[in-house]
Amino acid sequence: MNMAPHSDPEKLMTRIAYLEENRRFIQNVLEMALSLVDFQENIINSYGPENIVEEAEKRLRYLIPFESSAMYLVNQDTADFQLAVCNPPTARAYIANEVEDMIDKGFFAWAIRERRGITIASKDRSRRLLLHVIATHSRIRGMFIGLLDDHRQQIPDTSLTLLSIILLNTANALESLEFYRLLRHQKAILEKQVEDRTQALAESERQMQQVLKLQAIGTLAGGIAHDFNNILFPIIGYTELTMDEVAEGTPTRRNLEEILKAANRAKELVQQILTFSRQNGRERKPIRVQVIVREALRLLRASIPKTIEILCDLDEHCNAIMGDPTQIHQVLMNLCTNAYQAMQETGGRLEIRLAETNVGYEETIKHIGIKMGPHLHLIVKDEGVGMEPSVLERIFEPYYTTKEPGKGTGLGLSVIHGIVKNHGGFIAVDSTPGKGSTFHVYLPTLDDAEVEIEADVCPQKTGGNERILLVDDEPQIVDMEKQVLEKLGYRVSARFNGPDALQVLQAQPDQFDLVITDMTMPQMTGDRLARHVWEIRPDLPVILCTGYNEMISEDKANAMGIRKFLLKPVDKEELAVAIRSALDSNDTPAYLVPKTPLP
Repeated sequence: MNMAPHSDPEKLMTRIAYLEENRRFIQNVLEMALSLVDFQENIINSYGPENIVEEAEKRLRYLIPFESSAMYLVNQDTADFQLAVCNPPTARAYIANEVEDMIDKGFFAWAIRERRGITIASKDRSRRLLLHVIATHSRIRGMFIGLLDDHRQQIPDTSLTLLSIILLNTANALESLEFYRLLRHQKAILEKQVEDRTQALAESERQMQQVLKLQAIGTLAGGIAHDFNNILFPIIGYTELTMDEVAEGTPTRRNLEEILKAANRAKELVQQILTFSRQNGRERKPIRVQVIVREALRLLRASIPKTIEILCDLDEHCNAIMGDPTQIHQVLMNLCTNAYQAMQETGGRLEIRLAETNVGYEETIKHIGIKMGPHLHLIVKDEGVGMEPSVLERIFEPYYTTKEPGKGTGLGLSVIHGIVKNHGGFIAVDSTPGKGSTFHVYLPTLDDAEVEIEADVCPQKTGGNERILLVDDEPQIVDMEKQVLEKLGYRVSARFNGPDALQVLQAQPDQFDLVITDMTMPQMTGDRLARHVWEIRPDLPVILCTGYNEMISEDKANAMGIRKFLLKPVDKEELAVAIRSALDSNDTPAYLVPKTPLP
């Protein structure tokens, strides 16, 4: 048997070297094709899809030496193919022309359907081009186009397989980039929401501290108001009694008038303190704020200098609010006065606007205790000196003022703050030094309320000869009130506590026409005394007086059957009118109205 001739050792070594080089090439390409980590830097740094396709195009040129190549990406909004990279750049026009022809002839659709590399003839049939879709299992990302050189008309299957792997990896990298960007965007949104919520919580905490501080001051103010009013009451009363005995025009009469004027200023100051502490017990009713604004502006125009222009924009269709017209008038007058004082030296424009708005959830987060829903939005804007942030933080604190001594008490804005909060609303301010300030007042509205601002009608008749039972634990006040009432013609029996008053009434229930009682007294409060009085005489009218008591208000007093609710100190005229009104009232007291039996 003949043996095969031995191969040439040199040729054998050449063959082994070729195979080894081919093995290393295939191994390098496989490692390159299978590694998504190669695109990691592009993804993490969010360089963009063009960077990923440039990296992929380099790998493909390493695998197959195309004469020119290009990558198109799909625009996810329009579904159009758009050129992302072309090498060399000089082939851009040629590739674009060929791609347009391939799309028209359906070759792109064919390559997408096949999901593998396909070779087709060029437009003039002189060259061959390779098409391969860039796609994940679920989405088309783009298309690869490679122009084969004159010496290479076909590509080995192994190279095509590796090319498919690289392009699949490219599509996955593009999808990973998109998801990574989406996650970064969502993360940024979440971080912004967390930051906003953290700031809102910090602002709420600051507001809560401010509220607690104001409540503490309000409690202190309310605590001293009773005693202070009890001191003022006899000062005013005895002064008025003495003035009745002194002739007009005398020095003594003028001195007494000054004492009375000072006492009334002190009375107003106490009312401001109680308003700030939200414990003034004023009656509320449906009111149209636009009516009050016009009334206030008529007063302001006479006092504001002509260097300040007043602009007013009122929505006449705004709904009513439940409030105290006097206090709302005070809010507007105070804000407008502060505004024009800020423009006294420079002049400028004072804007007052009123419209209806809806307070949403975000506002309720910023302002503690505020409810969502329709609100009146009152804006008072000036072009004055403005305020520094350090001043803005303290403007609603009582007795804080930036005005010169003697030009402000520091109670104005704190009282306004108390009024607005007491009406269920909130007040905010924007200010920039040198550019003015804007105050925003929000007040909850009523739906379709019939509103009419009624003028207070005082009875003409004062005085009488009825018998009055007077009850107060302050001897000085009892003596003063007794003199006032007797000068008005009434017959008065005075007692210093509830039990003694009840004993007198029990002994002679038909001998009294009216009971006037203080609220805060030892042994028995005024409201409890009233209830015991009605057990003896259900038809006997009661007037309740108080300097301050957080347990009683005018609404509560009226609901339980009190004919008149008076806040100390009371002047002679106010007391006389209240007594006559209580005695002459024909209304059936609440405590005598039959109650509907429960089912």
